[in-house]
Amino acid sequence: MDPVNSIIEIAGPLLLGLASGALFRKVVYPRVLARLGGLASWVTSSANAWVLVGQLCIALGVAAACHASNALATLMWLHEHLPTPPFALTQELLHGFFLGATFFCGYYLAMFPSSGSEEAQASGTI
Repeated sequence: MDPVNSIIEIAGPLLLGLASGALFRKVVYPRVLARLGGLASWVTSSANAWVLVGQLCIALGVAAACHASNALATLMWLHEHLPTPPFALTQELLHGFFLGATFFCGYYLAMFPSSGSEEAQASGTI
């Protein structure tokens, strides 16, 4: 049963992030672009996709470091290289970071533009 729980633990937040990112992209994003007017070209530029790539890489790194298979090594590294934080660094805290980072991996994947025409149509430039 342990492999099934591991898959559910990863797939749950990832799918939730994909769903919420897709809903944001479908419902909220066009409204934000409409309110921005002329500044929407900054948001829909190709640089935005590169920023999403960077954010996705950071989220993947946090998820990999905080996964249960790496949690002890990450805790040891954090205790050796960081000053004493005002809160206790525990495996449960790292598990929470893992779940959050997995959610954001799905969210950032859903936020990638599928085509240039979709971005132009959403910003109203066509």
